[in-house]
Amino acid sequence: MGLLDTHGEQYPGKVSAEFETRESAESVIAQLAADSGLSQSRVELVVPGDQRLGSKVEPESRGIARTAVKSHLVLGLAFLVLGLAAAWLLVTFGPPLTRSSPVMVFIVLGFFPPLVGLMLAGAITLRPDHEPLISSTRQAAESGRWTVVVHCTEEEQKQRARELLDVRAETL
Repeated sequence: MGLLDTHGEQYPGKVSAEFETRESAESVIAQLAADSGLSQSRVELVVPGDQRLGSKVEPESRGIARTAVKSHLVLGLAFLVLGLAAAWLLVTFGPPLTRSSPVMVFIVLGFFPPLVGLMLAGAITLRPDHEPLISSTRQAAESGRWTVVVHCTEEEQKQRARELLDVRAETL
């Protein structure tokens, strides 16, 4: 399932830290560029009252849409195949009740497993792992603090950015 949640997004990992002043936030951005090799385009500064907060925290709306479509297709079809395979096994080798009503078995197992797959795909699309970051960034912007958001392509970059931000952050 790890592959499904990042297919459409170029930068699936995000790290953020809050700062009381613009100067401290900008100095961290400069240090991130120098120490970790992250390009400036992957580091966003969210200012107090920022009108573009949403696009700075989640800049890949097309990537998220691709993730949604792919995860729904893959999981929906995978669970459909699993459901139909289970139905075939029950109709062929199962108890007398399932062998006597093959149409009903195929209807039920052709409907409910894909529904579960689609619900799992919805959970992937919602990206619950991003919600705390989005909420804290919104709260910081509303309360007059600056937030540095780093978009990472791989876990190693995310860990390095987290280390740099942990040392310098006033709130994380």
